[in-house]
Amino acid sequence: MAAFTTPKNKVILGIAAVAAFVFVLAAIKQTGTDQGQHLEHLSSAISYTKDTVLSPFKSSKTFYEIAKAHGTDKVSMHSYQEMYQKYFPAIRGKRLKMLEIGLGCDMGYGPGASYYTWLEYFPNVDLYYMEFDAACAKEWAHKTTGATVTTGDQGDPAVLEAFIAKHGGDFDIIIDDGGHTMDQQKTSLQHLWKAVKPGGLYFCEDLETSFMPAYAGGTHGEPATMGETMVGMISRMIEDLNYPAYGSYDVAVPRQIVFDDIKSLVHIDCSRHVCVFEKRLT
Repeated sequence: MAAFTTPKNKVILGIAAVAAFVFVLAAIKQTGTDQGQHLEHLSSAISYTKDTVLSPFKSSKTFYEIAKAHGTDKVSMHSYQEMYQKYFPAIRGKRLKMLEIGLGCDMGYGPGASYYTWLEYFPNVDLYYMEFDAACAKEWAHKTTGATVTTGDQGDPAVLEAFIAKHGGDFDIIIDDGGHTMDQQKTSLQHLWKAVKPGGLYFCEDLETSFMPAYAGGTHGEPATMGETMVGMISRMIEDLNYPAYGSYDVAVPRQIVFDDIKSLVHIDCSRHVCVFEKRLT
């Protein structure tokens, strides 16, 4: 198996390099070397550290740069780089299993923008797609050979369960960028959560549709009944995470959302139009 230098490893290497040149400086001072030589050695040590430890970062494009180059609306219409650049750099060099719902067949610029983005950003990714438009997926099959593409409605529990049965779980990353309807978003999270590995991440994009009637959401400033929209469901899940445990303070608080495995959810983090759900390690 190939060895990968992750950002965490680079930090360790950086600390080691700094410690090394501090040791050298101490030795120089102890032997009575003059100040000019002292500074010369210091400059050399800093230059070595910069060239051998930090230089690999110079040539690494950010998620934003890669996504912009491929034309995905993740960074044009939306600002998802604010979310993804928070979570992805630390795992970028690892071998990852990733599913994205939605190949982009309904986009005006055509499918494939995020497909090419993920393949370039994550060089060691085992990429999967679930697409509703079977005809489009078939038409683009020759251009998406770097991923396993399946078709079906993400709002159908049978489709989701069949996907897991065929392709297994242990996904490091799942991203819902599919049809954006309330039923699709909620059903996908409920059924695909068990396919996320411990420590894995589940992202749901386009949460603004919770306020759009065309997606079965509410209107601006007047969302549908709390819990019926995806944003409403997330709000109730946050309440569930923060309620006192049963029996605490002499009160038994009922669950607000029937979520199959709420205890494995360690936290929910949201920014504009996107939230991430992180699975507990143990």
